[in-house]
Formats: sequence, C-alpha cells, structure tokens
Amino acid sequence: MSQSEPPGGLFGLSYDRESELFETLKLVSTGIIVLIGVWPIYWMTQLAFTEYEVVERTVSVFPTPELFTFSNFAILTEPKMYTYIFNTTVVAIGTIITVVVVSLVAGYGLARLEFPQKENFARILLIGYLFSPIVIGIPLYQIWRTLGLLGARVGLIIALSAISMPFAVWLMWKYIMTIPEAHEEAAWVDGASRWRGFRDVVVPQCRPAIIAAALFAFAIAWNDFTFAEILLPATDTTTFAPGVLREMGQSQFLPDAYLMAVSLAMTLPPLLFAYFMQSYLLKGFQVRAL
Repeated sequence: MSQSEPPGGLFGLSYDRESELFETLKLVSTGIIVLIGVWPIYWMTQLAFTEYEVVERTVSVFPTPELFTFSNFAILTEPKMYTYIFNTTVVAIGTIITVVVVSLVAGYGLARLEFPQKENFARILLIGYLFSPIVIGIPLYQIWRTLGLLGARVGLIIALSAISMPFAVWLMWKYIMTIPEAHEEAAWVDGASRWRGFRDVVVPQCRPAIIAAALFAFAIAWNDFTFAEILLPATDTTTFAPGVLREMGQSQFLPDAYLMAVSLAMTLPPLLFAYFMQSYLLKGFQVRAL
C-alpha cells in the first residue's frame, strides 16, 4: 500500500498507519497480559529469597545480593509442612491415576461404541463446570459424612476426580477418534481381544492426551483449596493450601517472606510439570472439535 494512499481506515488514518497502530496495540496488550501474569510470580519469588526482617520493614522492587537468603524456606522443614506436602502429593497422585484410567475407558467407549443418547451423555458431563466448588462442596460434606469419607484423603481424591473428569473424558474421546480404527481391526484379525487392542494399540497412541489430562488433574488437585477445606477438616489429613491458611490463623506472627517461600514451593511443581511436558501438552490439546 503506498504512502500516498488517502486516509480511509480507522480514525481517518491510512491503511498503513492503521496496520502499524494495530500491531502496536497488540504488543501493548500482550505486554500488559504478560505483566499481569508474571508480576505476581516475580514478586513472590523476590520476597521468598529476601530476609524476612527486611520484607517487614520495607518493600523493594528489585532484589539486592546482600539481602538474598534461603533461610525463609526453613519453614518447609516444620513437621506440619511435611504433613501438608505429603497429603497434597498423595491426593494429586491419586487424582491423576483415577482421572487418567477412568477417562481413558470412558473416552474409548464414546469414541468406539454406539449407544443411545451418546452425544447428550457427553454434554451432560460438562454441566458440573457450571457450579462453583463451594456449591458442590456443601452437599458433598453431607454425603461424605454419611459415607464415612469425611476427613479421608480418598474422599478428596474422588471429589477432585469428579471435577477433573468431564474435561479429561472429552479430551480422550476426541483424541481417540483421531486414531484410525483400522489399527485395532488389524490387531483383532491377529486374534487380539477388544481389551488387548485397547491396551496395546490405543493407549500407547494416547500418550499426549494422557499427559494433558494428567496435568489438568494435577493442577486441579494441587491447587485445590475449597474441597480440601470442606472435606478434610482435620489438620493431619489436610493439604497444602488450607493447611497454610490454618497456620496463618493459628500463628501470632508468620512473616510475609515465609508465606512467599511456602507459596513458591507450592507453585513450582505445576510450573515444572507443564514446562517439561509442554510438547506432549500441545499435541494433546491440538484435537479437532475439542
């Protein structure tokens, strides 16, 4: 487009100037979004490695070497913190295993089997996302107390698996549909059963979707606060997020730097998981019609 082109775009600008303005606005908006997302992580990291006495007195935007310290992470060696980390790890692993196994079987059934109202059944699964966790958590508290699951880690695993399941089932369903059914038919011709065809042919090809579903379930379980606070009222079985909040309520003084150290330790596992598995994640989420 020539520079002599008469104005005809937005605000009377030429099309070239309008394109430049559009690109500039895209960069500015991207910068704002990145800043909003990265700044809290930067702030948390900076305070976690700053001496807590300094954090209580003043706030500095940039860290200085003389104030750098690892001592704030000593709070992670407290026995209660060990308990919270152990409980969170157990709940996260249990949720991942439950979600992956059930979603694989359910997704295979939706992809390969024909039964009435299949599409409507799949859509109904997503209704659970229309309710906030607190709305679901209150009736779950009553049900779990009746079943004897209140205060048990397995009760939280079931609740978190139910929350993670709809997305994981849809992911598996759509991903398995991309796998040619002829691969299974070749195994059937060689004498394999449907179960063996599923185990030896379908499951190995679902690795990206399995990792994507596992990461989604891990993020839900690791960062959950509402369900753990409601369903795990005892301190010895609760997880990291409600446990730290209880420590804040019970302790007369818990430095901000210690809280940032705990928060950073809680944030790192999902970030590292997502970083090292990003190639599988992209393949898993690149499913048509998901």
